[in-house]
Amino acid sequence: MEKAPLTRESLENKIFKIILLFGLIISLLNIVINSLIGFSLIINLKWMIMAGLSFLILSFIKKESFNIFKLKLSYYLFLIFLFLPFSWFQSGGSKNNSLSYIFLILISITFLFKKPGLRNNLVFSLISVFMLMFTLSHYFPELLITHSEKAQFFDKLIQTPIVLSASYLLLLQFANAYNQEKSKLGLSTKKLRLANKKLKNLANRDSLTQKYNRRAFDREIRNIFKEQLHLKKSITLILFDIDNFKDINDNFGHDIGDEVLVTLADKLEKIMPAQSMISRWGGDEFAVICYKSEIEAQSLLDKYYKEIEDLGDERGIKITVSAGLSRLQKGDQVKTLFKRVDDILYQSKKEGKAQYKLA
Repeated sequence: MEKAPLTRESLENKIFKIILLFGLIISLLNIVINSLIGFSLIINLKWMIMAGLSFLILSFIKKESFNIFKLKLSYYLFLIFLFLPFSWFQSGGSKNNSLSYIFLILISITFLFKKPGLRNNLVFSLISVFMLMFTLSHYFPELLITHSEKAQFFDKLIQTPIVLSASYLLLLQFANAYNQEKSKLGLSTKKLRLANKKLKNLANRDSLTQKYNRRAFDREIRNIFKEQLHLKKSITLILFDIDNFKDINDNFGHDIGDEVLVTLADKLEKIMPAQSMISRWGGDEFAVICYKSEIEAQSLLDKYYKEIEDLGDERGIKITVSAGLSRLQKGDQVKTLFKRVDDILYQSKKEGKAQYKLA
């Protein structure tokens, strides 16, 4: 396994360094406290080893001299197979705070080692070592070093806050890590939703006018017939065709032609009811599903034609539109409906353009 640079170190490595710092601080505190309580010098031996090892590994990590994973594994093997047994028998077995440190080691192993096989082996080793220590201390109590009740009292009085504080700080790191990952996940989910929305928009919208494209329109009209909505409410189909659009492109340029398309589509959207579906049907053609009766749709078209007339006057360009419309009727099918409306649109253009007709 390759060593990751410190600038890109994993969250597990950062927390491992914090654990090493905890180990160093706790060891130094215990050395001082044990000396004040009056414990024998041998009691501090384990804490001296712990402090020295923690400091040494922190130095190696800082210098990037060793593989962090190997250092991490070696440190926990030391804790499980050397530090805990030595502490257990040296400090009086179950009368000391070894169980608390076992808990700290357990939760840190759970977080720091990702591979299930290795993690399970370490946890199994920890449990096995504890069971062995407990069994040996039961059958061979002479292996335990005993201490006075007073010394044990002061030891627990001081050790308990240290262990609780270390547990809190360690769990706090895990909680912060969880919240960071949760925040990242939330951000990723939001980005994914936005990306999906953008993809959906690209799939269903015309790139120029940003109105629905023909594929989306066809799907909508098929759904209307499938659910028979036209039998429950008034729905009118309107087909538009810009008159002499080729002349606009030829005489004023395609940029002006595109501008006319966008402006006409926007004005159409503003006039039609909000529920209406407006699509760019073809190059200069638009189709509208208007959830209104023919009479109401014609009233809307009168407003639209007035808007178009004003637009042409503003631009100095002759802009007119031909249209055909028909209410969706009982017995209609998609093909018959469009043929009826397309035929009446053709009649509008044939009879002089700049008008709409009802089928």
